Amino acid sequence: MRPNMRTCKDVTTDLSGQETCETRTLATTSSVNAFPKLTGDHRVQAIWYRCKLPARGMTAKAASAATPRDSGCAIGDEVEGDEKSPLVGALEETPADEVPESEEKTVAIRANVTKSELKMSNISSASASRVKISTAQPVRVAPSEDAFEITDETIRAASSSNISQYDTSVPGPPAKSDECYPKKPRLHEFPISSPKTMCGFSLDKEVASVDLVLYRFCRYAILFWLSLIAFSYWAAPRESIVRLEGTEKNVALIELSILGTAVIMRHGPLLWDMKRDFGCTHPRISGVLAGGLTVQFIAIFTVVWMVSVPVPVMIDPVFNSRVHLLRWCEWTPLAGFMTLLMQCIDAPVLEQGKWSSHMKQKLLAASMESFSTFCGLLFPFCPNLLSWYICMIISFLTYFYIFYSYSLKVAKFRGMTRGRSEDDIELYERSRLSLALHWMCCFTWTMITVMYFVGSCGYMFVPKTYKWIHDPAIMMIEECFMDCVAKILYMSLIIEAHDAAFDEAKRANRRLAELKNTMSVVWENSSDTIAISVQKMSGSITSMISPSFFREALMARKVKLNDISAVVVELDGHSRKKRIDSFTNVASRVEIGDLPTVGMKIIGKEDFAQLDLHSPVIKNIFDPVATQPSTGNLDFMTYRVVAFTDMLSRAWQTKTTESVFEHDVDPRDGSGPRTKFEVKVTRLEENAVVVVVRDVSERYRRFEAEKRFVFETTARQKDAEANRFTRHEVKNGILAAIEICSNIREQISADFNKLQTGGAQLSSSGSVFSDQSMSSRVESITELDMTLHEVLDIVLAETMARDVIHGMYEPKLNRVDINHLLSHMRGFTGSSEQFSLISSPSPLPVIVSDQGLFKCIHGNAIRNALKYGKRGGKITTVATYSSDTGIFEMKVINLPGPGHQKLVDLGSRASDLVFSHGTRLHKDAKTTTKSLSAGDGAWIIRKCASILGGEVGISFEPEQTVFVFRAPVQLYDTSSEANSFVIPSGVWGIAIDDSKIQRKLLRRFFVHAGIPEHHQIILGQNSEEISSFVEFTVDFVERHPDDLFFVIADENLELGEDSQVRHGTISGSKCIQQILRGLDPEDEKRVLALVRSANDSPTDLSLYLSRAHGYMPKVPLRVLSVKETVYPLWVKRFPDKKDKQQSEGGDPEEGKGFSRISSLENLRDLTLISSAELLHELEQIDEICIRDQTELNADDRWHSLWDKLHQLKGDLKSANVDDKFSETIEAIETMRGDTAPTDFMKKWLKIRSKVILHANS
Repeated sequence: MRPNMRTCKDVTTDLSGQETCETRTLATTSSVNAFPKLTGDHRVQAIWYRCKLPARGMTAKAASAATPRDSGCAIGDEVEGDEKSPLVGALEETPADEVPESEEKTVAIRANVTKSELKMSNISSASASRVKISTAQPVRVAPSEDAFEITDETIRAASSSNISQYDTSVPGPPAKSDECYPKKPRLHEFPISSPKTMCGFSLDKEVASVDLVLYRFCRYAILFWLSLIAFSYWAAPRESIVRLEGTEKNVALIELSILGTAVIMRHGPLLWDMKRDFGCTHPRISGVLAGGLTVQFIAIFTVVWMVSVPVPVMIDPVFNSRVHLLRWCEWTPLAGFMTLLMQCIDAPVLEQGKWSSHMKQKLLAASMESFSTFCGLLFPFCPNLLSWYICMIISFLTYFYIFYSYSLKVAKFRGMTRGRSEDDIELYERSRLSLALHWMCCFTWTMITVMYFVGSCGYMFVPKTYKWIHDPAIMMIEECFMDCVAKILYMSLIIEAHDAAFDEAKRANRRLAELKNTMSVVWENSSDTIAISVQKMSGSITSMISPSFFREALMARKVKLNDISAVVVELDGHSRKKRIDSFTNVASRVEIGDLPTVGMKIIGKEDFAQLDLHSPVIKNIFDPVATQPSTGNLDFMTYRVVAFTDMLSRAWQTKTTESVFEHDVDPRDGSGPRTKFEVKVTRLEENAVVVVVRDVSERYRRFEAEKRFVFETTARQKDAEANRFTRHEVKNGILAAIEICSNIREQISADFNKLQTGGAQLSSSGSVFSDQSMSSRVESITELDMTLHEVLDIVLAETMARDVIHGMYEPKLNRVDINHLLSHMRGFTGSSEQFSLISSPSPLPVIVSDQGLFKCIHGNAIRNALKYGKRGGKITTVATYSSDTGIFEMKVINLPGPGHQKLVDLGSRASDLVFSHGTRLHKDAKTTTKSLSAGDGAWIIRKCASILGGEVGISFEPEQTVFVFRAPVQLYDTSSEANSFVIPSGVWGIAIDDSKIQRKLLRRFFVHAGIPEHHQIILGQNSEEISSFVEFTVDFVERHPDDLFFVIADENLELGEDSQVRHGTISGSKCIQQILRGLDPEDEKRVLALVRSANDSPTDLSLYLSRAHGYMPKVPLRVLSVKETVYPLWVKRFPDKKDKQQSEGGDPEEGKGFSRISSLENLRDLTLISSAELLHELEQIDEICIRDQTELNADDRWHSLWDKLHQLKGDLKSANVDDKFSETIEAIETMRGDTAPTDFMKKWLKIRSKVILHANS
């Protein structure tokens, strides 16, 4: 027979703890008949396992314990006799010490299968269908610390064990689901299969639901019985209530004695064993057993009632026989309840992944039988013959329903096959026992009916000479006999059903035994600890644990480990609920008496086959506070058991199918490092989990040491790079800037002193400012601007490069003018005549990209050309853009420099070396610039290009060096839709800012956006407006339910001196968040709220976007950019509420006006800030400075002065066109602090002069 092919997914774990997956084809045999007529010439199948082995590989003993799922699986071809696979032979010849380090090896295990070992009748375990491996000869490989690693697939293999209708000769894991190969359903009408029941469709919920239903109907049956007794006493005539005498009473007493004895003999030992189980005081009785006891209770106490007190006895109007109403009061509820009980025992139906019991159908059958019997109770009350016949017909029709349901059940049972898994066996047994109960009820109840007619008709057709037929006690004799027979037979079948499917202890025992048998190899040889844990319906946890976890404790107790098969631990449900800590300190737990209630039993190999978890473990109960008498230390077994129960409690807290967590255990003596365990939990069913525990203390310590080493090494490298950069670049730039500032400060100080001594006349005449002095100041300021910008570019490039190196940089897509960027050569050491730009098309289009990355790529290429190319040689930048492909290409071409010929000789390899990390090819290059290189510039360029989705390259030609950069780019959208966009009429603009000039700027911003001044509300003039901003906005929006609102809030709202909280700050984004939360959902949809701020770090932007609808930078705002800023934000928020200037018949002259204004406005008008407003700000600060310079360092005076400086800085940012106020803004920022700087007057004079210079220009 050819092997069947199926696919399994391999999950392997290497030494670093990472899992790798591999899917391969696995060959299995369909049955044991795959080995026909085995004789002395054995057939051998080589089974190969792939695994990663370290330099210290496996030992032979460890390799023999390995499982297929340990390291991946693949099946080799079958070979005849003892012939070895070439792969096996090759590995056996490899010495252990010659195995290379970290190399992937293949370990082979040969298994010989003999004919005698295929006799399945001699194997009684749950996995008897598997072919037993008689010999396992592992090849010799390098020794290893751990034998293997338990994986998810090994656990799943243990859960399902694949012991279904297909047998396999491969000891590997089964498929995860029935998708590997189709299986024939167990039932024709009810598709129940082993993989389904074991891979998520647990029977525990269904059993619990059956118990709940039966418990409920136990009470209903008793109440119904009592109600019918009361009805019979009420409805029967007074003269018919008599005491039973003579034969009737004696027969009832005989039934009572027989039935009572049978009940006590069958249920007594069962309940006694339950009571002793694990020390329970209240035994857990299943619903089926409770239902059986309820049936016997009603039957026995009915007889007790009949022999103890007067009972109603009436005469049948047709048969003239005696009718004992209490007997019918018993049979009426029991007929329905016994029918329901036998229906609930039946196997459920698997529908859409859930077990369905079809309870309505079962209740219908029970109602039919109960109503049929109730008609018998009504016979003596029928007033005439017609009513009696009607009751009889109805009784017969409803009674026959039991035969109809029995025929359906027989047809269903014929299509069933007995499976081999415990769930399949349980389903089969439930169907069989339900069918047996059904047949028993049909037979006994039919006999009761037949005997009822025989006894009753005797009065009518049998001559009176047959006195025993005419004896009034004949009906009592027949009823007691059949009732006794029916109850005893019913009781036997109910107890058998309870034992087979509903006894929680025996169900747990069977499942544990099944899982244990299928994992025997892994169980006994794994260095990891495996625990199979099952939760009972009472909440307690029964766990069977491999002995490896208690190895040292068992050795301390001088127990032979080879004789131990498992350790069974019973954990109380209340104890596990309190355990959620991630570590265990046994010593402190003993001191406070916080110890779990644990029952433990050590199971030997010879006792495992007879293991019964239903038997009491209380005799061998574990004493958790035991100590060693000699030292007073904790007993090691106590230490291990408490630690394991804590891990087990945490495992049951998880709700996912698979989870992993770590658990720490303090040492017994309280000193030394903690023991770290890795706990892997796989939930097989809702009430069954497999826990694998591994000691990872050594791995964790090794990982911590490696992490510290890497951290310290990285920190040292980063510090060294930062220090080198600071000394070489930042220091030189700052020193040059300080020198320039010193010259400016001297000039401004001299002019300021003349202004102070000359008074108003000099100030008004302005003669103190000569043309030569003004020219000198302008030249110094220009030089300062260039130097500071160079330093700023270097700092930004350095910070961006560090983020790029560490993979933390996120591109910032903005409008990029390629022409301006490539033609801007400031900051390079070469002369302007060296550089040239050729572009196609000319000019290049404006694109959307990251300007910093473009500058980094272009700047590094230019610097490398200057450093390594011909000194003073021409450097040409050729930039092209293809509209067809959307690709931008930039080439930087320079003449060859020293050592160029060596690079040409390297050929294509030179390009790879240039862009390698830490590689510098010009080691012998001698330049007068004395600049040093770490060899990472080109490597960083490649990373920058990769972020942009492009690539870089370099070619060394004999006459030139060509650097090439290519990347896809997106053109900047300057569509007419954005230019013609106007905010619809009726929109309200609400803004808040603590700066007066910024409020004016916001007012003009709204006007150019299309919001007229009468629909604008600009707040922030005082602290009251800032504090009440949230309440005012919410109220205003609610009072205008038909309008839209455009809200802008500055992020940092400074409270003025009139505030009760001096110098406090309110977050504008927080205010917007409160406004949006305070509005109803419908009102919130009418609001577009933006945060306006100068801070644009990723953290700040993330905060703004989490609180508001968008972000608007605090930058110089031009009239033409207002629409481009507002349009995308407005369309995103209100896609159906946008307007255009001409879409609704707008005035064309209005559009012309905008165009004319745009073309005629000069640079100062475009900023929306006037010079007079800036000069007024300077006058206010001068007034505070001149008022009392001696109190300048006082906190109150300095805070008031800083508020004015902060407002000035915000206004300068808005007016900072072409970066003319950049150095002034930075100078104001350097004075931030709790106290005034010591050289405040010098700094302020410099700031003041620059503002006046640019304002007047």
